[in-house]
Amino acid sequence: MHAMRRCLLAALLITSIVCAPRLAQAVDSEPVIDEGAAAVVMDAGGEVLFDRNGEQELPPASITKVMTAMVALDSGIPLDEPIAFVVVEYPEGAQLAGYKDGDTPTLRELLIVSLVYSGNDAAMNVAYAVGGSKEGFADLMNRKVEELGLSHTHFMNPHGLEEEGHYSNARDLCTMGRYALEHYPFIRDAVRMQGVDIVADGKTIGLESTDELLKTYDGMLGIKTGNTESGASFLGAARRDLVTLYSCVLCCETREGRFKDSASLLDWGFGLYAERPLARAERPMRVAQWQDGFWLRCPVSAQRSVNGSVFQGGEVTYQTVMLRPNALVSAGSTYGTTVWSQGDRHVGSVEYRATDDPVRSPAWNPFLLPLFDDA
Repeated sequence: MHAMRRCLLAALLITSIVCAPRLAQAVDSEPVIDEGAAAVVMDAGGEVLFDRNGEQELPPASITKVMTAMVALDSGIPLDEPIAFVVVEYPEGAQLAGYKDGDTPTLRELLIVSLVYSGNDAAMNVAYAVGGSKEGFADLMNRKVEELGLSHTHFMNPHGLEEEGHYSNARDLCTMGRYALEHYPFIRDAVRMQGVDIVADGKTIGLESTDELLKTYDGMLGIKTGNTESGASFLGAARRDLVTLYSCVLCCETREGRFKDSASLLDWGFGLYAERPLARAERPMRVAQWQDGFWLRCPVSAQRSVNGSVFQGGEVTYQTVMLRPNALVSAGSTYGTTVWSQGDRHVGSVEYRATDDPVRSPAWNPFLLPLFDDA
């Protein structure tokens, strides 16, 4: 690091390479959707990878509660403030946590119960605490809708029970879910919880998550189930090998079908990416002059092997920062870094270091050493 401080960094080297991964499935293939009336797969940058009726306006059901949580968190009301619970009537069969008159859950608890267990009574009381009424809170929700540019979404209530004028579509919901996970750590953590314990009516009650994929799907991040008279829905997110995908299915015939269709969508999406070697550990790619001996050289190599998940047909760019070619280095010192990207998505990164064991003569021709693998 002493040599790094003594020497100016080289100009940033930006180079583009085009990758055509051999293992990725064909882009023109489609996922198998058995029940969803609408289905969308979106990547972390907001690009839609698959769309079937994605702009059709349909009941969002309890996926609504993601917006409820964002609006409540925006309000600035302390999360640990007790809320005097208000009991109201709900349609028969509505999912309720079981709070009673006299209970005083915190806003934090009500939000977690809304997101994890999908308690409609919890969501309604969030609305009362933040907006003063169902209508007042819906106004706040629709302001957030405008802020996010959700052009096919309008909310009438905080819980998602069907109501005239309460609608969204799969594209908007994927965008909403992506924004929620990126900008609200509270939501990001809550939707991965597999259960929550509450005290209601003087009793401790354990409430399990309605998201069954948390236990069965590799890399699942949440985020929200829904179920109304129009069918079962699910807004999902999963992450594998630095790739994050979002999926949404609306109005499935069964609750099980929403999870099956969601898994199919995510599997298909991840299949569009193939693992590609980016750097190999300890493979010399430069030879630097050792600072403590004129005749000694320090081979420079990546500190670890790096593979990246690359979207098929997409261009991968890398940015490399290195010491100047004539810079003196100490054994084991940092020589530079490389970061690989596809658009705004991070694909991989590596640090290069000088060897701990300098050699007396230049055993490598520095002009023949590769900067990156050709594979």
